[in-house]
Amino acid sequence: MLKTFWKRHKILLLALVLGLSAFLLSYNALSFYLKTEKVVVTVHDMKPYQKISRSDLKMIDCPVGAIHRRCVRNIEEAVGSYTASPVFAGEMLLDMHLISAKNQPGISWEIGSEERGIFIPAQLERAVGGKISSGDLVDLIWTRKSAGHYEEYEPVGAITVLTNARVLETVSDDSSGELRGIVIAVSPIICEKLAHYIETGTIYVCLVPWSMNDHLLPTEAEVWPIK
Repeated sequence: MLKTFWKRHKILLLALVLGLSAFLLSYNALSFYLKTEKVVVTVHDMKPYQKISRSDLKMIDCPVGAIHRRCVRNIEEAVGSYTASPVFAGEMLLDMHLISAKNQPGISWEIGSEERGIFIPAQLERAVGGKISSGDLVDLIWTRKSAGHYEEYEPVGAITVLTNARVLETVSDDSSGELRGIVIAVSPIICEKLAHYIETGTIYVCLVPWSMNDHLLPTEAEVWPIK
């Protein structure tokens, strides 16, 4: 009887066995993706060096097979940190995206890759009475300390040596609060020239009109040679 049943339904039974085997194999493979776990993603686009708050993040269910091994699993791990690179809305947040709040960036994050920050000493009487703020554009005027010490240069009263320099930060005395100078962002070559001007003379800071200050465009600062 079994032989007769086998002969009559041999193809059907083989198809059933093969179908069951295929189901078991595909189930084992797909279960890896059907199973989900919670991960942290960003709610909106975030720029580099932006401080992360709780409202910037949310938890979502993500298939296990699609989860990056360096993803952040807890919102609290990211709150208070800073973004190290651009992160797009809905993107899985990774530990490599984060800068610890303990090592938060200073003004260096405002400096472009082709720029350097340099301190320009200038007290109130030489810096618009201290009415300078971060983000302003300034021109720098140089006057020689003593013409007798620099005979190789022709006598000169004062010259503009730098235009449209972007102010990163103002530096004030801790006790008196009076302005001591500014930090500007310029190219490395200009930094070298400014160092020479600082050592050989006095720098005056002139404020550029706000109407000429375009924060979306890189500064076109230029150092003029000594005449």
